[in-house]
Amino acid sequence: MKRYKVLWIDDIFNKDFDRLAYQNRIDLIHYKTSKEGMHNLITNLQSYDAVILDGLAFNESENEEHSIDGLINSLTEIKSLRLKKWFPVFVFTGELNKMEYQGDLKWIEKFEVPIIIKGTDNKGFIDNLIIAADKQELTQLKHKYPNAFALCEDDYLGAKQFERVLQLVKDVETPENISNTQEALLPMRKILEAIFTKLNAIGLIPDEIQNNPGAINGASSFLAGNNKIYDYNQELIHPVIAEKTHHLLKLTQDAAHNEGHSLRADSYLGESSNNYLYLSLCYSLLEVLDFYKPFIDANSTKEINIRKWGLKEVSTSSIGEFIGTIIRVSNHWGTFQSDQLRSTISVHPNMMSQHDLHEGSEMKVTTKPSPDGRKTFIDELIEKLN
Repeated sequence: MKRYKVLWIDDIFNKDFDRLAYQNRIDLIHYKTSKEGMHNLITNLQSYDAVILDGLAFNESENEEHSIDGLINSLTEIKSLRLKKWFPVFVFTGELNKMEYQGDLKWIEKFEVPIIIKGTDNKGFIDNLIIAADKQELTQLKHKYPNAFALCEDDYLGAKQFERVLQLVKDVETPENISNTQEALLPMRKILEAIFTKLNAIGLIPDEIQNNPGAINGASSFLAGNNKIYDYNQELIHPVIAEKTHHLLKLTQDAAHNEGHSLRADSYLGESSNNYLYLSLCYSLLEVLDFYKPFIDANSTKEINIRKWGLKEVSTSSIGEFIGTIIRVSNHWGTFQSDQLRSTISVHPNMMSQHDLHEGSEMKVTTKPSPDGRKTFIDELIEKLN
């Protein structure tokens, strides 16, 4: 169902009008001062479909007398913002039609915005607002991909993801405008990181995985039910989404390096004569986003989610044969993490270089204790798994 997000600056919050707007699929975001409302509009410009301004409003503080100054300052700011993104603006007033304000109307006329008198035909005003909002390309895109954009709210992934999701959608809608696919995969990875952060917040990813270096790989493995130090009391997410997420991570992480690593994704994208690979990743990520909006809504209780998994009673020994991944490289040292181990193991630069290891390398190793028995080292790399 189409919904509209509208900024409303008015010193008096009319619940009847708010209820009428909500019944017609409009979510009104209310501010009493021009200063607060304009700050929010500037910060979240792309997320709004329209703006409603009171004729007489507070300018900077609720302690001042409401006047036309708040309206004029809002309209002046909006005039500049509309050069970046056009959006409909309405003056919704119950006082400017009075005789004493006729002179002030000349100030408003130069901004070319319609003036609606409160109470004369509120339903007709709502209908006209929706018609005006629907003319915007961005509003049309938000209605075509509702779940993806709905996730860009603070209750989900956060407003920071809006521009990334918007670019994703634009590339799918107008693939002829795609210019640089090599640089487009990093924003995808950031969206995935935001998903894992949200899932951790609602208890579907343990803190010890989310807060560990290389969390993004550990989170993907955990959600798929592949972490061997945890018991899974039930399936966490659909296996198709788990597989798509793993696929997206593998390619976006590989492409984060100039030459790529095992897949050489960056160079492949740069040399490709088409955008098929990039577009396939766009569609995969849109599928993931479309899945997570209703999924989070239905699984938002942390106390319930943390009962879906539990830490196994496993051996504390770190000596033996293990399968794991290089989750980080710093100053030529690698960090090896295995689902079978409670802690990570450092990998010597010589071994990193000798076996061409890098972030994301999966391998089977044997370990041994240090001479003093206080640390664990990798004794032998048995096999590289990717």
